[in-house]
Amino acid sequence: MLSLTSLAGWEEAVMASLRGASGTLEERDRQIERSGLFGEYPAILSAYVELFQDGGSSLEALKRAVFLVWRAAMAPSTETGIASLPDATARAVIEALDARVRRGEVDDEITWMLAWYVARGRFVFELYGATARLLAVADSSSPEAWRSSSITDDTMRQRGQMGYYWTALAREGRS
Repeated sequence: MLSLTSLAGWEEAVMASLRGASGTLEERDRQIERSGLFGEYPAILSAYVELFQDGGSSLEALKRAVFLVWRAAMAPSTETGIASLPDATARAVIEALDARVRRGEVDDEITWMLAWYVARGRFVFELYGATARLLAVADSSSPEAWRSSSITDDTMRQRGQMGYYWTALAREGRS
């Protein structure tokens, strides 16, 4: 089982390779496809799912996995490196999130993240089996709640693509 740090490093390597693709959107897509990078994120997501059973890493692994499932549906694969994710794995992520919500084991951070994700892509969660309770938790917080959290380079460092996304969003939101 890989650690959260190892998985963040793996994501860093994939993102660095993505930045190396150049040309038109179609050319970038072909370069990424030929390099095999589109095969990385299904494996990364599965590794995060394995960590759901690790008490010390489970919540952070869930945050990153939820982000990847959402991001795969919301952004071009040439930007994210996520061409597609196995439906069964995506469903397992949403089921794990739902189970945490039912047990009251979510923190403020995942709540404001979820509010943002659901406000922009509710269909993703519905597609993968989100329950009314999970969606109610997302709806109970403003999609803009992240603006009052302390998102910094330090708080998002070593958190994979999710960390980069939130750091960039926070920078844009403050300018």
